[in-house]
Amino acid sequence: MMARIRSGALPEGAHEAYPPAAVPDLVAEVAERFGLEPDPAVLYLQLLTLLRPTDRNVRTWNGWKPARHKAAVTALTGRGLVIEAKRARAGRGVFLPGGWVKADKPHLPLERWKAELYGLLLYADGTETGGLSWPGRPLPELYAAAWQRILDGDQPG
Repeated sequence: MMARIRSGALPEGAHEAYPPAAVPDLVAEVAERFGLEPDPAVLYLQLLTLLRPTDRNVRTWNGWKPARHKAAVTALTGRGLVIEAKRARAGRGVFLPGGWVKADKPHLPLERWKAELYGLLLYADGTETGGLSWPGRPLPELYAAAWQRILDGDQPG
């Protein structure tokens, strides 16, 4: 991960959590596959992959105002790719379909589908066995791995 950071692969001021900066080809592929504009494709990749895609984080990483974020959410919910819900300590209103993993502070809970992506082990009751706050590999690799699961038919839900 440090080698990627030092490589200068990201434009000045860009966040690695912003898919157009980290994996622009994947954004185009997601958009094409689901018939989405780029913004919803960006948000979908973030929701599939990131541990902390809170509304505040997404808007910071993407440089979005609330209206632009809402438009991306609307496109994703309209396609049935995400669901709107309220979940404690999530910091967001949309989620991948399926189970939910509870986590103790300071960690945020997350979608069960992401547990495998991060190598999290879960107890039978769906809680995590240990907190995870840092990915074990660079975000471009995680975006690619999450997208490959979708291509392989491993859909959230």
